[in-house]
Amino acid sequence: WLYRAIYPGNPWLTPGAVNFLSSHLKPGFSGLEYGSGRSTTWFASQVGHLTSMEHNPEWFNRVSTEIARRGITNISYVHQPKPDNSLSLDEVRTSAYVTDVADVQKDSLDFVLIDGVVRPACALHSIPLLRKGGLLIIDDANHYLPSSSSAPNSRSIEEGPLNTEWQEVERQIHGWESIWFGNGIKETAIFKKPLV
Repeated sequence: WLYRAIYPGNPWLTPGAVNFLSSHLKPGFSGLEYGSGRSTTWFASQVGHLTSMEHNPEWFNRVSTEIARRGITNISYVHQPKPDNSLSLDEVRTSAYVTDVADVQKDSLDFVLIDGVVRPACALHSIPLLRKGGLLIIDDANHYLPSSSSAPNSRSIEEGPLNTEWQEVERQIHGWESIWFGNGIKETAIFKKPLV
C-alpha cells in the first residue's frame, strides 16, 4: 500500500515490473490489456494506442470517467461481461470478453497485460496477436505458473502450472525469455516473444 500511496499514478503491478516497462515501452507501441484500472491511463501515457477490456460494469464506468476527465484519446475501451462459469473451456476461449478486440490484428501488438478474469484464455488468445519481440505481462503469475517465488500462494516448480489451461500457456511460451518481478506478496512476470 505504501508504494501505491507514493506513486498513485502507477499501475498495481510490482514496482520492478513498472520500472522495467517504463524503460521499455515506446510512444509508437500498441498494446492490449485485460483488466483495467490505474494501468489503463498509465499505459496510455506511455504508448501510441491501447485496447483495454473490462468485465465489471461499475469499474468500466469509473475508469471511463477517469479517461474522459483526463482527455485521453488513444484508448479503445471495451466492456464485455465475464464469461459464465457454466461455459466449457472452448466457449470461454471464444467468449466476447476474450475475443472482442476486433481492431487488433495478428502479430501487431507490442505488449499484452493479463490482469483480468479468465486469464489463461486471454493469454492463449493474445499470444498470436503479439509481434516478434512483444511482451506478454502476467500479473500474479506466481499463482498460476511454477516459479521459485516465496510469495504466498506461489506454485512451486514441482507443482507445475495451476491447471490444464495454464499448462497450455506454459507450453506455448516455453523458451521465451522471461523476467519475474516480486515484492514479497506477488509476482509480475514478463515474457518476450522470440524474434525468430
